Amino acid sequence: MKLRALGLLLGSVLVTPVYAAQLEGGTWLCHRPDTPDNMRETTSYQFMPDGTIHSEEWLRRSENNQVQLEFKLAVEYSFFHNGLDFVLKPVHLSRNIMVDINNVNPFDSDARRDLLGYRIFFQPQFESDNRAEFIMRHHITPDQRFTLNCSRRT
Repeated sequence: MKLRALGLLLGSVLVTPVYAAQLEGGTWLCHRPDTPDNMRETTSYQFMPDGTIHSEEWLRRSENNQVQLEFKLAVEYSFFHNGLDFVLKPVHLSRNIMVDINNVNPFDSDARRDLLGYRIFFQPQFESDNRAEFIMRHHITPDQRFTLNCSRRT
């Protein structure tokens, strides 16, 4: 059993730099395939060699041809591998609400505190050097996974 555990540990250590190297270089532009028709959303991730990730999410929700909510969220993450998954931990964020007709206020103080306290676990599934699915889950809802279809932009 100890040898098997050691083999799994060594295997994850050896595999981790390979995946990390595949993620680095350029920016990954991602879309959720389950985005509702009245919403447009993109997220970009730039994996840096120093173990950080710069991301920017843009979201626009419309009803009756009128924009109801539009914002940008930029997050800097620390990035590491825990033996099973890659882990993204927010360390800094900035946000910009361009339109909020219904005063949804997606970045109130409670949401901001929660944002800085969460972790995202993710497993990249590479289709090629420039295409991948990022299978992700938040630590608060670990059984609810979501998928991002991503392509590398240079």
